[in-house]
Amino acid sequence: MSYQALYRTWRPDRFDKVVGQKAVVETLRNQVISGHIAHAYLFCGTHGTGKTTTARLMARAINCEHPVDGESCGRCSSCVSLQQENSMDVIEIDGASNSSVDQMRELREKVKYPPQFGRYKVYIIDEVHALSRDAFSALLKTLEEPPAHAVFILATTDPQRLPSTILSRCQRFDFRRITAADVAGHLGMIAGSMGVAVTEEALYQIARASEGAMRDAISMLDLCIAYGQDHVDAAVVESALGLTGSGLRFAFVDALAKGDAAAALKTIDKLMESGGDCAVFCREIVSHLRGVLVAGAMQDCAELLDVSVEDEKRLREQSAAMGSERALRAMELFSAAQADMRWAAQPRLILEMNAFRACRPEVDRSLDALTARVEALEKKLEQGVTVVSQPAAPAQGRRASPAAPKETKPVSVPKDDAELWQKALSRIKKERVSLYSTLRRASFAGLREDAAQLVLEPENAFFRDVLTQDSHRIFIEQVLSELAGRPVRLNVSVSQPPAPEAPDADAALRAASRLFGRDRIEVVDE
Repeated sequence: MSYQALYRTWRPDRFDKVVGQKAVVETLRNQVISGHIAHAYLFCGTHGTGKTTTARLMARAINCEHPVDGESCGRCSSCVSLQQENSMDVIEIDGASNSSVDQMRELREKVKYPPQFGRYKVYIIDEVHALSRDAFSALLKTLEEPPAHAVFILATTDPQRLPSTILSRCQRFDFRRITAADVAGHLGMIAGSMGVAVTEEALYQIARASEGAMRDAISMLDLCIAYGQDHVDAAVVESALGLTGSGLRFAFVDALAKGDAAAALKTIDKLMESGGDCAVFCREIVSHLRGVLVAGAMQDCAELLDVSVEDEKRLREQSAAMGSERALRAMELFSAAQADMRWAAQPRLILEMNAFRACRPEVDRSLDALTARVEALEKKLEQGVTVVSQPAAPAQGRRASPAAPKETKPVSVPKDDAELWQKALSRIKKERVSLYSTLRRASFAGLREDAAQLVLEPENAFFRDVLTQDSHRIFIEQVLSELAGRPVRLNVSVSQPPAPEAPDADAALRAASRLFGRDRIEVVDE
């Protein structure tokens, strides 16, 4: 007998075996018990969450001769024929390969005929969003006035593509992504029944990799069992699925938080030596950075992120070291890198370039990079970090001469506002180069009522928020006040764009005269 894939072997044959869709299952079971069967259902949700399986269970339950608590008995002729997939009362249609209007018109003609054995003739249309516009129009007529014996169950992963006229005629059920705990528990039951030893860490690794799709999770377990034979642990899952493991992810994000490009590049080299996939690693890093953001925004997030308490603690430490702005920027960089790798001849270069950008914001001239640099400077200021120049060491073999006392020079008051501003720029350039480069984008309009007037052009208006931040504003005002010998405030404004000039009536008249002739033009004052 040929081998059957696990996801087919363990496909649920009863409503109570469907995992993670309790609300949907209970509603459908109650309808079977009460006999209130709708003529059209719409099952929505991501792939692998049980839409088609539930549709088959519903078809079996409403045609069962002796249902028990809304479940099919599994012994009557209708249930047996459905289990053997040779029933003529349940028709499954693939919307992607039967999307033309002619096929929907053919269905509309066949739906008139009553079922041969059961009470209902059930049409299950999978991937219904793939139907053409004309096919939807043909299907709509059938849904508007269906025969009493017909039941339509439409399944789709993209309900937004369905016309509102179709949606309004169906009872909609949304299939949610299955939680990692439910997926891991079901996988453990399958492995136990097969006599395969699987560690809890391995089960959760597969559950997280499946992203809430049970069919994907069972297929991954099938692959891991084939790779590890009778024992599946975290190392087997990482090797079989191409995952990197939490240690490598934490080390990489630690390097990003410290701005250590060398450590980040070494981590990528380890990834490549172990045979890892750059695209998979990018996806895992984006998910890891999401965990960093969530850990920084809320307490007790281990259950939300499906991680252990130890990993939650490490994520919180990385959030404190990295900050939300840098984490968001890194998340955007690696999300874009994952998309770029689809067409790149050397995915490793894409990964390394974005790692370098995340570690060195100064090499990136985008606004996000500037914001990250400003945030890093503010954090240093809050920590009281100052840059102190070290005296040059004396040459070997020479005795250092005692330092002569420095003469204190009196501070000269600038002659005019322009000289004051130039001196202030020179001093700011020595102490804060990034702030100096921002100030160069503004025009100095002199002092007015002891306030230095800075004007930004409209295209540089976003730099106003940078200059008016408390740490930057206080520092600039302190420099100006010391140089001027009196308190000086800072005022930053944005210039208004010039108003459009009024049209020259005389010029328009002359142009019209040359074109049409003066005798054909009449001037009317309004």
